Amino acid sequence: MTKPVRNPTEPLRTRHVFLDTEVYRRAGFNISNTPFALLATQIKDGRVILHVTDITLAEIQRQLKEAAQAAAAEAKRLTRDFNRIAQLTGEDNVTVRDVDGPALGERAWAGFIDALVKRLRSQTVPALEIPARAVFDRYFAGTPPFDRRGSKEFPDAFVVEALVRYCNNNDVSMYVVSGDAALRRAAAECDALLPLERIEDILAAATAEAGGDLEAIADDIFAAPGFDDQLTAAIQADLDFVDFTYYGSLSDVSILGGELDEVISVDGYDVAAFDDTKIGLILQANTILTVRLHYVDETELRDKDDDIIPTESETSVHTHARLKVYVSIDLRTLRFMETELLTRDLIVE
Repeated sequence: MTKPVRNPTEPLRTRHVFLDTEVYRRAGFNISNTPFALLATQIKDGRVILHVTDITLAEIQRQLKEAAQAAAAEAKRLTRDFNRIAQLTGEDNVTVRDVDGPALGERAWAGFIDALVKRLRSQTVPALEIPARAVFDRYFAGTPPFDRRGSKEFPDAFVVEALVRYCNNNDVSMYVVSGDAALRRAAAECDALLPLERIEDILAAATAEAGGDLEAIADDIFAAPGFDDQLTAAIQADLDFVDFTYYGSLSDVSILGGELDEVISVDGYDVAAFDDTKIGLILQANTILTVRLHYVDETELRDKDDDIIPTESETSVHTHARLKVYVSIDLRTLRFMETELLTRDLIVE
């Protein structure tokens, strides 16, 4: 395996951080996962202050409730699919507790807010109070986030204006983290705002001034006996939590699961945490996976009780996947202490 290269980073330029709705959505709204847990540590230590706007909260509330209701509906669909398959074996139908989607959404939202306030100690910046004139001036001028034809990024524009005013009123600057390129362009137009794409960029910057030669430590870890085996085990352990989406020529496909065939390389890494006893790395692993599919073969017809029906079959496909993996490593033994596969969505073709 070629030597992984640490992704370039610089120390934190400000401790004020805003995370866009897209960041929370990318995490599946699970703000107890490893990146958010590491961010909470930085917040607890006083190195980071997390900001959120009222518009962002409203967007998260709507999307989280929609996701909860979609998950409840998907659970019902999977039960029906399972029972349809079970009929072929003569087994009895299974029953699954009916999930109240709206009630689940309300509970999920309450839990999200509780974690946001208590663990991440978020501070709210009001954006709904921004005068519309300030945003429409940007819209008619065609400046980001309105720099693309047909763009209607009004919520983002109100958010950016609110963050700029907060920074100017408090004489601070602020990171704006988003996978949305339009929002990052809008932030880049403002002297007080510093656009970044990933929450991992904040974590890497927060550890950039940590003591010790971090690259030398990482090199020792990658060269240690058993590193490859530990990484393979870490990825395989969490593959059941990945949501695979199939795009291809097969019909009515259900994903049965995935297995790791090979870790081709570790192409890069970020240092997400560091102290005297352990180091946390976010690795970019280049892998090959085998994904098992259940599908309806409409070319093979079968007679069942005088009805002609398609045949249900299974197959496997190999897919190339670039995975992000968090590993916490004991500096004394160079053994993995904690691992989490951060990639949660993969496309299979």
